[in-house]
Amino acid sequence: MAASNEVVGRAKISLGALGEIATEKGATLDPGGIKRNPKPADNGRVYFNSETAVPEMNCKVMATPAISGPALNIEGATVLFETDIGQKYMMVNAFTLDPAPLDAGAGTYDLKMSAESVEEI
Repeated sequence: MAASNEVVGRAKISLGALGEIATEKGATLDPGGIKRNPKPADNGRVYFNSETAVPEMNCKVMATPAISGPALNIEGATVLFETDIGQKYMMVNAFTLDPAPLDAGAGTYDLKMSAESVEEI
């Protein structure tokens, strides 16, 4: 269990049938949900309207012999995102947004995914 003053420093990501993948530090997960847009009125009050914000995960996947760009073109997968302080999230029916380009100089693929939803588990 994490100490009460510990913050997230690392994430472990599992991509469906590919299993756990090696990623660089700095993976991000936006769980999506309801986005509120402020609407100021001339009377000084502020109102809002709402829209759905889609979930999104971004990470740099290490380009190893076990991983290829086409293998990262995924749809309908369950993706697990687990932090080093024990927070766990599941992306339901996840899919790759764009083909994952290879940066040969950095040795990484740039992976961007979305999903139907993100659940904390």
